[in-house]
Amino acid sequence: PREAAPAPPISPSSALAAADQLEIAAPDPLARGQGHGNADGRRIGTITHALLQYLPDVAPDERRPAALRYLAARARDLTLERREALCERALAVLDDSALKTLFGPGSRAEVSIAANVSFNGQSRRVIGQIDRLAVSQNEIVIADFKSGAPRALDDIPAAYVAQLALYARAAGQLWPGLSVRAILVWTAGPSSVELPETHLSAALDRLGMDGEHSLNSAP
Repeated sequence: PREAAPAPPISPSSALAAADQLEIAAPDPLARGQGHGNADGRRIGTITHALLQYLPDVAPDERRPAALRYLAARARDLTLERREALCERALAVLDDSALKTLFGPGSRAEVSIAANVSFNGQSRRVIGQIDRLAVSQNEIVIADFKSGAPRALDDIPAAYVAQLALYARAAGQLWPGLSVRAILVWTAGPSSVELPETHLSAALDRLGMDGEHSLNSAP
């Protein structure tokens, strides 16, 4: 008999993206009124991610001048005011005491991850990249940075929850025996929301039931 082709791997960042596209469209405050639409918001997010990737490895007293040099080189078309605002945004995230674990010893940025994840009676290959990951003796903390307007727990789009749920399940399988915490970080605050296990499990159940079309089309 002909073997069935394996299901394509899931990309957590695009799981359920189509269903939640309109819901996620909360604009980044720094992108408002710039006349560039969604493309400008995406660029602001990309720049912010880069700052949060590299600045933790810079001495605290050198971070601001390093960030401004980076922005002058990579975002010279932005006004000085916007570049300074982006710099202050990144520094505020790094200085947030609630996020100290994410940028401390044992933490890494842009961590590629691949695992066979089991949920809702099925097993699927998950391939993606975690914005920030910290591993200690007792727990794993994963975080995803979002540059849109901050939202409360009950207002977070389902796609965001599904993304972190897949990462959390994969991380738990790669580091068995450790508890996993999943945090959404709204860089515009900064504001952070830790997703309870009940929300993560419900998101995985939804992926298995009515998100199959999105999973099969994910790159």
